[in-house]
Amino acid sequence: MMPAAKFLMVLGLLCFVLFSPVSAQDSHSSNFDEIDWSNPDTIDPYRADVGDFLDVDLDALAKKANEAYQAGDYEEAAKYYLAVVRYDIHDGSSIYNLACCYGLLGDAELAAKYVTRAVNAGFEDIGHIRWDPDFEKVRGTAAFDEAIANLASMLGEKESKLGGLIYFDSRAFFRCRIHLPDNFDPSKSYPLIVGLHGYGSDPDRFITLWERFKNHDFIYASPQGPYPFSVGKDIGYSWENWMPEHPMMSERAMVMSEKYIAGVVTSLCNQYKVNDVYLLGFSQGCAFTYMTGIKYYALFKGLICFGGWLNTDMLSEEEMMAAKDLRVFIAHGTEDRMVEYETGVKAKDTLEGYGYDVTFHEFKGPHAVPEDALQKAEEWMKNNSCG
Repeated sequence: MMPAAKFLMVLGLLCFVLFSPVSAQDSHSSNFDEIDWSNPDTIDPYRADVGDFLDVDLDALAKKANEAYQAGDYEEAAKYYLAVVRYDIHDGSSIYNLACCYGLLGDAELAAKYVTRAVNAGFEDIGHIRWDPDFEKVRGTAAFDEAIANLASMLGEKESKLGGLIYFDSRAFFRCRIHLPDNFDPSKSYPLIVGLHGYGSDPDRFITLWERFKNHDFIYASPQGPYPFSVGKDIGYSWENWMPEHPMMSERAMVMSEKYIAGVVTSLCNQYKVNDVYLLGFSQGCAFTYMTGIKYYALFKGLICFGGWLNTDMLSEEEMMAAKDLRVFIAHGTEDRMVEYETGVKAKDTLEGYGYDVTFHEFKGPHAVPEDALQKAEEWMKNNSCG
């Protein structure tokens, strides 16, 4: 699947549409099939239903496609991805996910065709395409390997025309969405939850977790990851910046993001009366919840970690030991195909080995933040709160 949907590329994708309701048309209307869209001269612009395709809920279709993919029903997933791209031919991420379905089904020719179409639609991460395990069944076939070679050559030529690449760091303003408690009283103190979205998402999506909490008696803020990127027509955000030609700078970028997150927390605590502070993250945001929470442990009462991983390579023994009084809530889906369930278990075992108080909640489901699991985290937070 696309990079936001793979562990090694630090996931947490937009394309799950975690918070979208499923209440839309799931198939093409027969009225649409009567129209020859390839020949505009035959289209009747006065026909009452000619634009009904604009009412199709693409988020709902994408959600069903992802659910089928998560369940291992790749043929069903391909049907829904085809429905999505039928209405949006510039959706490079969905076209790529469709190619992945064909790869998992072992159809080399269709996988090659659709991965080429995905690149043409803007999905240009050839490095990811080359190692994506979804193509294991077709990698090594003439059709697929030839397509990848052609794409690599095309993208390499495009890159060479752009010239060299250097990096500079600089200050900038980033968005942060915020919800205040019901009947907010500025003279009172409230708990604060800062939520870190996954790779490819943004504050506008992750702030909708607010609707899934049972009570709204705390401040909830969702800052924006500092690194925008595009996959076809979509713009998403990441908490880290991959610079393969400059690995030390990539690591520095991660440290800068941790400092940025800590700065967001400090600024919010200065702006509002806050008692306990919790850092919550999903997928890539979860990885940064662990790293930032442990390195800046004095800021936090606890960490709430959904569907992510603990990167001990970025944490020293001294840092791990110093933060062991942090309480940690981990939730992970047993059917998570993007960050394996065992990854959450490993994080739990590692933290407990250092003496952390860890609450682990498993749920039957995929890479997501389900409402019942979020409310379990909410109960845990209240039980640990100063009140």
